[in-house]
Amino acid sequence: MLLVIVGPTGSGKTSLAIELANRFNAPIINADAFQIYDEMNIGTAKVPKNSLDYQKHYLLDVVKPSETYSVKQYQEDFRKVYEQLRKSYNTIIVCGGTGLYIKAALYDYNFEDETHNNDVSDLEKFDNETLFNMLLEIDPEATKNIHPNNRKRVLRALQIARTHTLKKSEAIASQEHALYYKDEVVKFYFLNPEREPLYTNINARVDAMFANGLVDEVKNLLKKYQFSLTARAAIGYKEVIDFLAGECDYEQCVELIKRRTRNYAKRQVTFFKHQLSCLTFNSREQLLEEVLKNGE
Repeated sequence: MLLVIVGPTGSGKTSLAIELANRFNAPIINADAFQIYDEMNIGTAKVPKNSLDYQKHYLLDVVKPSETYSVKQYQEDFRKVYEQLRKSYNTIIVCGGTGLYIKAALYDYNFEDETHNNDVSDLEKFDNETLFNMLLEIDPEATKNIHPNNRKRVLRALQIARTHTLKKSEAIASQEHALYYKDEVVKFYFLNPEREPLYTNINARVDAMFANGLVDEVKNLLKKYQFSLTARAAIGYKEVIDFLAGECDYEQCVELIKRRTRNYAKRQVTFFKHQLSCLTFNSREQLLEEVLKNGE
């Protein structure tokens, strides 16, 4: 059986997943796009490597910050790990906040489009607003799920629209999206705290990241790696990189990370509400009680 624990950043889903893993002797497969990166620890709120809880996790620290990592790669890695784990465990937990990773892993998403590497280097000269307006003209439906400043996703949608007869949104809609593991019981649980305590927790967590050495972590990473586009997209890292480059002061950096993290949490909540069929709970205790009541 698969227990899927989703929720926005700062909701407490990781500690909940760890408690469930202890109760059911279950491994945890990470579904966070940035915990995939090795050595990006403080800014991703990753379970420490020297803890017993780390040993329960899979798909943490898969690639270096200099490497790119795609949804398609995650789908492939997830399915390999899952096939190995199901030989030894009755229950497997999936935990994370990257909705597209979860959908790609657990549903029948087809990434054959990835074999077409249409060059979009000629679009790099345009700013985010111009690129988003281009996408509005070519495929307005696709823009509903892409933030105007998410440059990578906008470029990818433009690339697909250029390369394929089907627009990105039409291609997604044309797939069945049935659960991939048809012989497995899959249960989705959404931990969705009230907005005010969630935002308070996010702000406190960002403060704690700086207190625990986020700036030094980024400095050390910059000495070793040139961040890939996908790694640099991690909230907390790109802002500290800009701070170190003198593009903002310390207070501005901290506040920007808090605001962007809150905005990201809001988008996560929207995704999980509309893209997954989950049992939703406002508190960790309620969700835990529900899982235990059903005797998983």
